[in-house]
Amino acid sequence: MTALLEASVPRRLRTPRRYVPALLVTPAATFLMVFFIVPLSTVMALTLFDYQPLTRSIRFVGLRNWDRILTSPELQQATVNTVLYAVLTVPVIVGLSLLAALGIHALPRWGGLWRTVYFLPTIATMAAMSVVWRWLFYPGTGLVDSTIGRLTGATDWLHSTTLALPAIAVIGSWAGIGSSMVMFLAGLSSVPQHLHEAGRLDGAGPWHRFWHITWPALGPSTMFALIIATRDALRVFDQVHVMTDGGPLGSTETLADLQWRYGVSYLDIGSGSIVNTVLLGLVLVTVAAQYLAGGRRLERAGAR
Repeated sequence: MTALLEASVPRRLRTPRRYVPALLVTPAATFLMVFFIVPLSTVMALTLFDYQPLTRSIRFVGLRNWDRILTSPELQQATVNTVLYAVLTVPVIVGLSLLAALGIHALPRWGGLWRTVYFLPTIATMAAMSVVWRWLFYPGTGLVDSTIGRLTGATDWLHSTTLALPAIAVIGSWAGIGSSMVMFLAGLSSVPQHLHEAGRLDGAGPWHRFWHITWPALGPSTMFALIIATRDALRVFDQVHVMTDGGPLGSTETLADLQWRYGVSYLDIGSGSIVNTVLLGLVLVTVAAQYLAGGRRLERAGAR
């Protein structure tokens, strides 16, 4: 069939076989070049310049921007806040999304409805939802202070240097459960049912069937959900900017919010580019560490 198709094409219009792989790779390579390599190279170059967008003046300053920003307490505090936010949200997102997926997968009816309910926060605009959550955390009269505050004495969360970041972490966890749940549901649909039936016949209880059958098969889904949740947590911006704007006293300022402050508010493009580079490096290092620490084992377990 292929020979007949080639014979029907004039010789002068035929593409030599050695060029076919290059032609197939060209669209993806072009996309990678335009939307990743060029922007990244531009950001790295801007870190070496003092660029003023209003006056369109640019001056080469070398590594002075790096020395000023890397030693600044703002960057150190923002890095700590970003990592702490990821620590507070990623385990909660992965754990609760797994429980939600297991519960929905076991439902005999209305599974589609509950999938939609849990996925709605994911498709909602985070900035708009942050406005609603800010009203819920409103000091004194908000729903959180009126309920949890009266029981525990923890009030005025968004103006507390110790409670503001956990409050934002609650919102991030609520918004991230839906997408991770979908990943786990996809993994659960691929678990062979005959293995569960064999486990029941052998007398294995629900916990043993989950631990020895379901959990190993969810290895790739778990790794993917963990990486996506970590990436989103490290680059958190919307809820921080809307609810606290990095306050109080910088206790909720993350790297993404600091990048906005330098690059947009102060029009310090060089400093903003450095923060952006630090954020990118943090994401790459964290994801690589996760994969090396447990990713290979989880993938091998899922492939068994």
